[in-house]
Amino acid sequence: MTMKSVTKPDDMSVGADAVSALVSGIRPHKKVGFANILTCLDASSQDGAVLAWANALSRYLHARLRALSVLETTPESAAPLDPINVEMRRLATVARIARLSAQAGLDEEAIAGIEVAVGPVQQRVTDCLGTRKVDLCVISANSEGKQSARVLGDMARHIVETAPCSVLLVPPSTSGAAAPTSIAIRRLMVPLDCSRRAESALPAAIAIADAFDAETVMAHALPEPMITEIGPPDATGIALRQTVAKHNHDAAARYMSLLRARLVLERRAIRTLIVNGADPRHRLARVASEEAIDLVVISAKGAGSYADQRLGSVTDYLVNHIRLPLLIVRAGCTGQSSVDIPMRPSGAERLRPDSQT
Repeated sequence: MTMKSVTKPDDMSVGADAVSALVSGIRPHKKVGFANILTCLDASSQDGAVLAWANALSRYLHARLRALSVLETTPESAAPLDPINVEMRRLATVARIARLSAQAGLDEEAIAGIEVAVGPVQQRVTDCLGTRKVDLCVISANSEGKQSARVLGDMARHIVETAPCSVLLVPPSTSGAAAPTSIAIRRLMVPLDCSRRAESALPAAIAIADAFDAETVMAHALPEPMITEIGPPDATGIALRQTVAKHNHDAAARYMSLLRARLVLERRAIRTLIVNGADPRHRLARVASEEAIDLVVISAKGAGSYADQRLGSVTDYLVNHIRLPLLIVRAGCTGQSSVDIPMRPSGAERLRPDSQT
């Protein structure tokens, strides 16, 4: 059985005392989100879309943008590199990035720096993320493009699992489609599981939603309660399952109402969804499709993850199964804890890309 509970923007089920308590914990921040963005370009047809997303987030969030491209060599290659050939390839790569930047509407000063490294791609990108100050890495989910049946390529998988920063995965564009010159985010989704780990994605999500005037959909997926049974379920087992399901739904509703009450005080477009089914991961993937989500923002790990896991089970499933831009937030990478929700800037304080100089 699948159930769906929706909290509309004007539906407030939290008392005044609870709202006051939440308000007292809100602290204003002039700058939130990501200050340093690195976009990794791999000379594939996906580079245009990757650069467009990196540029949009950089301009709307007032972040410093740098580009990295790697001239790949194999570790087994014993022959010395021809320095002239390497320099020619480097100059051609810089010129290509400049052309892509112009097509994406970037001015000459939009990218703070272009770095062209030489060596094994995974190793050079890992080195850059480990030695540079990077809050967000923007990469293609699969540079093999639409021809590949896989959503996540080997390179993207490596970065998602090893990067010390947050990662935005840009899905492959439709075969033959031109790279977007502008990015519009009308609705983003934040999966939550009542844990502080999952909440760590909220500051970045709200900062992006504020910048793009987007609606935020906070989604909570409830698994169907499981009880041990021998043979067909009896009346006691059925009643117990229904009791547990109602308890879980009521607890989730209270949790989502408290979070929403804290956010809508700033007149944000916030909506909550509580869905349940046999597998929460499948339900969240369906919600992303049914709600026409433009961007999914999710923490790297949730309530059920272990310390030695780089990704939680829900995040791991979504990065491998949905063809939507997906931002994986690692706690501490945005300079904010899960309780620091940014104050919504006024209209005069927001700086739109077409007004930048």
